[in-house]
Amino acid sequence: MCGSSLNLDTLPKSDDHVYAAIKQAIATMQYAPGEFIREEQLARALGVSRTPVREAFRRLGAEGWLEIKRNQGVRVTTWSIQDVEEIFEARALIEPYLVGRAVARISADNLTQLKALALEMQRVVRLEQDHATLDLWFEANREFHQILTSACGNARLNQLLNLMKEVPLIKWTFNNYKDSDRELSVLQHLEMVDAIEQRDAAWAEAIMRSHILRAHRSVISKLKLATELAN
Repeated sequence: MCGSSLNLDTLPKSDDHVYAAIKQAIATMQYAPGEFIREEQLARALGVSRTPVREAFRRLGAEGWLEIKRNQGVRVTTWSIQDVEEIFEARALIEPYLVGRAVARISADNLTQLKALALEMQRVVRLEQDHATLDLWFEANREFHQILTSACGNARLNQLLNLMKEVPLIKWTFNNYKDSDRELSVLQHLEMVDAIEQRDAAWAEAIMRSHILRAHRSVISKLKLATELAN
């Protein structure tokens, strides 16, 4: 099992922490899509009883992270091309709208943070790409988007968007970006900061829509190739 080293030694062993630990392991692909996760083995690795693990499985199944198969067990959800299409379609509708709303509301401090994060991504993209640099890129990108959409003034839509973006698919997208994809993404983040500084909501929305659609195209092409090779 990929996630057998998972543990909660430094955390209180509450139900929520067990849930968070398993979710994090899936998000970072310690468990691969389609991999079965054994309740007893995972409970042993976490140093807890099977009850909080079972409850975490129930919650993660309801959220779409796990598939619970009767008489077969629990496995990590495998993302189909249709899943990808639906997630990116929803993002393309919601996220540019939230960014447009955020332009007039975002604080000077948040704008400074956005600029720093965009420059951090620019620095990271110039480094030799490995797991460590990919993690740096992913975290800077995640924080950039979170700051931006949190300023929209619509907490419910932002929460819905964040639920969609939490899925392992997003991490997989970054792991499969080409250098040219990352370089263009950096330019789009920097241009988005420019649009926000100019308080130009339409410009910021257009950049975000282009940003999402390009990521969508990159992921779809790689999934189709993987599907063809598998067949």
